[in-house]
Amino acid sequence: ALSVDFVGARAFHCLGAVVKEVWGKQGMSNPAANVGGFDVALSHAARLLETDAALAAEQADEILRVVPGHPMAQLIGGIAARRQGDAARAVQAIEPLAASQPKAPAVHYELALAYGDLGRGDAAIAALRRAVDLKPDFADAWRTLADHLHAIGDATGADAAYARQIRASTRDPRLLEPAVALQEG
Repeated sequence: ALSVDFVGARAFHCLGAVVKEVWGKQGMSNPAANVGGFDVALSHAARLLETDAALAAEQADEILRVVPGHPMAQLIGGIAARRQGDAARAVQAIEPLAASQPKAPAVHYELALAYGDLGRGDAAIAALRRAVDLKPDFADAWRTLADHLHAIGDATGADAAYARQIRASTRDPRLLEPAVALQEG
């Protein structure tokens, strides 16, 4: 099975849009996956997510024709589906990926976004908890988790998650101290 080091892929919110940033070695265990232009195609698909989700989906599908089951291409395809308004298709693409890549916080985060779009709040919360368990400094996952907890009336949980989001969002010591104080109540 093909495996991707998702530590080299970060998902983060930027004015409501998830940006995929792919850098460095992809950790592929299948040398055939590196056949000419593959990395370029994958990077292109990731960049297309910001401007044209339909084209990103087409690019991801083409990659999957060449390298069936490639995890990053599956993720890009799922993100593209959600951005095109097809959260059910996104879940179909990302759920199996979450099972095969259980230590990938970006995958669980994207799955949570798709669940949320389908109104599956409990599943979204569970996926978000998994994402922040895997990557405690995943600010966007903390914020989204806080939003979901607030929506179900868990004010205490939401406040704690918002505080963790603030703490994960900054490295400035002048802001960290108030964030820690807020988190500790």
